[in-house]
Amino acid sequence: MISSEALHLGPLMLPWTLIIILIGLMTVSIIGQMVSNKLRWDKAVIQVFRDSLWISVLIGLIGARIVFVLLHWDAYSTSPLDIFKIQDKGFHLIGGIVTAIPYFLWKNKGLPGKSKAIFIFIFTLLLSLGIAFQNNLKQETHFPDSSFSSLIQHGEISENVPLKQFIGQPTVINMWASWCPPCHREMPVLQQAHNQYPGINFVMLNQGEDQVTVQDYLRRYDLKFKHVLLDPYGEIPQQMNMFGLPSTLFFNAQGLLVERHMGELSPAMLQQYLKKISIQP
Repeated sequence: MISSEALHLGPLMLPWTLIIILIGLMTVSIIGQMVSNKLRWDKAVIQVFRDSLWISVLIGLIGARIVFVLLHWDAYSTSPLDIFKIQDKGFHLIGGIVTAIPYFLWKNKGLPGKSKAIFIFIFTLLLSLGIAFQNNLKQETHFPDSSFSSLIQHGEISENVPLKQFIGQPTVINMWASWCPPCHREMPVLQQAHNQYPGINFVMLNQGEDQVTVQDYLRRYDLKFKHVLLDPYGEIPQQMNMFGLPSTLFFNAQGLLVERHMGELSPAMLQQYLKKISIQP
């Protein structure tokens, strides 16, 4: 199954970013081998070239993470351990490229300058094409035209609450389940943001669980979200092409999808998304 965020192979989920990077590395490695055979490069030179490709990507990822953390230090300073939670996908693309290229050039001093420039160009081109491919995958960009039961005071159910009623304010729709460990870990982050940003709607859209299960979970962990809706058949993940929990959708006040995030949210990533949907056009 193909979603806008990943390739799903049964229980295995491969993010498109990882697939794009691997394709780029393998392509450049194969082209490098072909060029080395034609130009009869020294075996030591080609071995350094191969090793430096993978190490450059690793250094680039580290650099991209460091730059992102520095840009959002106000969020990470209060919880330094979140710096190591790379599952929040907090990476700065330009920071990674600027970090990786100097290392690649330094390690491959024995290669002709023209060859190095071509390899960097090919990898950058494949990365750009991959990102463009991901962005063009089928995905809904408008507010879902669906209605769901809402959990209100004392665990009562209100029928047919249309999601479009939230248009007019920036809105976060979080798809979650009580049995999902990353969903549970990000709940305090969402609850804090819910309390901190009263001008943003936080819609907690439970996936596949009944009223009693949801109510017990919210009561057990003292979670007090204003909007808790039940999606028993997974309608929104199908409609928005977002599979896997937790998944979060970020809409601006006009009801247009600005960002989507699959996986656990960190405070820094959530703040970045909230700033984007709060910007007035």
